[in-house]
Amino acid sequence: MLWAASSGWSDRPMPTYELHCKECGHRFDRFLMRLIRESDKVCPECGSTQVAQGVGGGYVATSSGSSASACVPRGGFS
Repeated sequence: MLWAASSGWSDRPMPTYELHCKECGHRFDRFLMRLIRESDKVCPECGSTQVAQGVGGGYVATSSGSSASACVPRGGFS
């Protein structure tokens, strides 16, 4: 997150990817400055690559250096 704010990208939204491990059920987010790749879909809890992708809300750095989620509903898993 600090990289985005310190390199001139602070005015651009950062995509948030909400992920869910099919093996252990762990839910986690990835904040990336690019599209998500299959290699990004690894559960940090159990190491499984059986990970489903949902819809995330986004990340925006503010001029004060803090961050805020975009006003987009989060979720994508039922």
